[in-house]
Amino acid sequence: MVVAMQKSIQCAVVGDGFVGKSSLVQKFVNGKFDKTYIATLKDDYSAKVSTNGDVFRLNVSDIAGEHEDLSSIATSDIFIVCFSLVDDDSMDSVLNFWIPKIRAIAKHSPIILAGTQSDLRQGGQSGHIATAEGRALAKSIGADTYVECSAKSGSGVQETFQSAAMASIRYSKRKVNILKRVLGR
Repeated sequence: MVVAMQKSIQCAVVGDGFVGKSSLVQKFVNGKFDKTYIATLKDDYSAKVSTNGDVFRLNVSDIAGEHEDLSSIATSDIFIVCFSLVDDDSMDSVLNFWIPKIRAIAKHSPIILAGTQSDLRQGGQSGHIATAEGRALAKSIGADTYVECSAKSGSGVQETFQSAAMASIRYSKRKVNILKRVLGR
């Protein structure tokens, strides 16, 4: 049985409002940072990402930060769950809202946890999240990867989406290997 490697990946970017999801997606897709806030309902984009020498089409859905129905993204291969590194309420929302919602619609899909707005973080300031706290949250939710990024400075943006592509590829390979074992091949 020959299985073709996926060349297109569905990625949903979710998180509370004002955490920088749309800025992150825009920086990745267009290479630009717009400091003007524009409310999002659901915007879809497509961009190429290279990983391990292969090029993949990443179809990105930028989802509204309001706690809406997420059934429209149930077919996503990967989820990037965002929280702001300068807003501990958004971090709490990851654990108490976003992860339970995602697991209800996509039980085994990989998750990338992204701490956004790293350019605004100042160590020790109340409400600002340290890297160790982000890593601990990622471990507690079973995230595939934890990244910190800033759409404004561009740091970590490419790594966020490359991590998403790599996690999706690993997950697809695991599914194929399970199928091979089940079918005895």
